[in-house]
Amino acid sequence: MLDKAAQNSSPNSLASSLAIRKFADHFGVTPRTIRFYEAKGLLSPSREGGGRVFGRGDVVRFEKIMRAKRLGFTLDEIKEVLEITDGSIYDAVELQRRKKKFEAGMANLERQREDIDIVMRDMSEICALITDQLSKTAQSNGVSHLADAYEAKFRQTMDDDYEMKDDYKVT
Repeated sequence: MLDKAAQNSSPNSLASSLAIRKFADHFGVTPRTIRFYEAKGLLSPSREGGGRVFGRGDVVRFEKIMRAKRLGFTLDEIKEVLEITDGSIYDAVELQRRKKKFEAGMANLERQREDIDIVMRDMSEICALITDQLSKTAQSNGVSHLADAYEAKFRQTMDDDYEMKDDYKVT
């Protein structure tokens, strides 16, 4: 999960190059995870002095990868998309096959969006019912009585404090 700084930062707000630790920290993952994605052919950082160096393009690419993962795409499916955007697939038959697969994926995403909208609406209605029920329960369970008792005690304490100050007044 991304930390707040990572969620609010953009690729342009990062340094122009990041070592693997900083890159991993930005996304809330471990360097081992980054190396795994590299081994799968999804990332290909440049090298400097034997270490991996990630640029802004790598940040944008990994954001896309992570978004696709959150939506349930497999690494193989993600790689198929990246191979197209990288321009590494030229065969017309393969391009057509992938296009059909992507169109089916888009239809599935549209269904998921509709399902998410329905579930969000249902959950919102349930939360409103819970809020309503809790306010009724608070009034009938004597919770409001506890609040009244607390306020009375608070007023007494305040009165006692002010009376005590009056005792120390110089006349």
